[in-house]
Amino acid sequence: MAFEEYDDFEQEQLVKDWIKNNWLTIASGIVLGLGGVIGINYWKAQQQEQRYQKAVQYTSFTEVMKLSEFDEAQSILTEMESKSGSSFYTYQAHLLLAKEFVAKNELEKAATELQSVIASKPDQLLTEFVKLRLARVYNAMQKHDDALTQTSQITLESFLSIAKEIEGDAYFAKGEMDKAKSAFEDSAEKGNGYSGKRNIEMKLENS
Repeated sequence: MAFEEYDDFEQEQLVKDWIKNNWLTIASGIVLGLGGVIGINYWKAQQQEQRYQKAVQYTSFTEVMKLSEFDEAQSILTEMESKSGSSFYTYQAHLLLAKEFVAKNELEKAATELQSVIASKPDQLLTEFVKLRLARVYNAMQKHDDALTQTSQITLESFLSIAKEIEGDAYFAKGEMDKAKSAFEDSAEKGNGYSGKRNIEMKLENS
């Protein structure tokens, strides 16, 4: 029976009786509600602290990298991943290490760093970006079939021109000139706005 069916006095009494009979439920709800608010705030504070710690560790990593202390940098990265798992900071750390290893012509190590990022399963954009870098490293290592495996997995339209260029490089190195020319043509066609388009056109002229 709804409250509005009673006169004011009866409605007041009904409310009082309902509260009296249900005070435990109400109190529990209030406690649980407050607990939820406190829990959410605690969780947010924990998340903020974790982000701060990750940032501090990443700063330490970059400072060590500037000193070319790569073994120590890798130790810091290993600690970051063991404590907090994969994150934006660990992805960036692997990419920085890979870049330095490429510069030192330590291509196996560079490939390992890039493979670590892919194995962590980041979002599609970063995954395909790293696969393109890995494909270039594989080409430099004369592992052209491995490079082609990576480029075959690229689906984002913004990366297709680069992927086809890398494919062209792989086929050219393998002496498969028809495939190289076709890949460079696809790259040039898809490369409107790509800063390396002129470079692709030069490769096409030589294929």
